[in-house]
Amino acid sequence: MDIEVRSDKENLLFGRREVECIFRGSYGHFSRIDAVQALSKKIKTTHQKVFVISIHGQSGSRDAEGLFYIYDDENNAKKDIPDYILTRNKPNASKPEKSETSSKADEAEKAKPITDEEVKSPVVEAGKPSEQKSETKLATESPKVLNDEKAKFAGKTRKTT
Repeated sequence: MDIEVRSDKENLLFGRREVECIFRGSYGHFSRIDAVQALSKKIKTTHQKVFVISIHGQSGSRDAEGLFYIYDDENNAKKDIPDYILTRNKPNASKPEKSETSSKADEAEKAKPITDEEVKSPVVEAGKPSEQKSETKLATESPKVLNDEKAKFAGKTRKTT
């Protein structure tokens, strides 16, 4: 990874160095942890003191611009940097693997054949015509039949006293 340090400023108020750099031709091909390790080698410091603030690129360019803070004291870093950035800079914790007993149980369940009782077909209620059939029926019938059906429908909905 080719790194070009654009600026390296000492911020005495916060007790940190602010380093802006450009990663040439490698945007999208490295992680934050890779960037921290490469920069720490370039500046000759430990990677525990380097914190990634931002890495961004532009469309049409393979270069990435990064802003890093390098603290002498980790307590100052915890005070100044928000928690979400501190969390991003931690290496990914390895996920706990599933125990072998649970994976064997999952495999046994997958291998079990499906019975007819487990497969449920949708229940169609008798006596209720589907709405799609009635709409298509109305559109294809003659106007006289349509008027008769409209009259029947209107007669059912009206209350007679």
